[in-house]
Amino acid sequence: MKIAILGLGPSLELYHPEDFDSAIGVNDIWRYHQPEAIVCLNHRSTFNNDRLKWIDIAKPKYFYTQIANWSSRSDYVKIELTNYFPHEINFNQAKFYKSYCSPFVACQIALRFHQATEVHLFGVDLLNHPHLDRSLCEKIKKHFDLLKTAIEKENRKFIVHGDGILKT
Repeated sequence: MKIAILGLGPSLELYHPEDFDSAIGVNDIWRYHQPEAIVCLNHRSTFNNDRLKWIDIAKPKYFYTQIANWSSRSDYVKIELTNYFPHEINFNQAKFYKSYCSPFVACQIALRFHQATEVHLFGVDLLNHPHLDRSLCEKIKKHFDLLKTAIEKENRKFIVHGDGILKT
């Protein structure tokens, strides 16, 4: 299954839904696209009113989160995150590896719950990010490098679209 992971960065413009079997977006992605699933790892209080409005009106099939205050949603699916950052990736463990960005967890969900054979990343450019400094972006890149290695060991594909730091 060919699955697109949709972040909110500039390369999201390169995404064409008709080219994929499914999509998993993050946070307030609903303002741009209506994916089958959304991953939201932040508390409601961290979003401004405009972003929260889009999250609240979203009607995906699945709303994945580890946070209980989203549990009133009919599409709520509870996930569990590790309490540590990855040093290697093992897809057989029960919990999802945490990172500093939701698309990292969305990729793992695509692989484990949605049987992705190809994971395509859009909108995860990490260039001039409004909330993540350069140091955190470098850590995120290391996490994605580990994920890419694990995906390729299973003869699956990991493709980054756009020109962000994950491309290098």
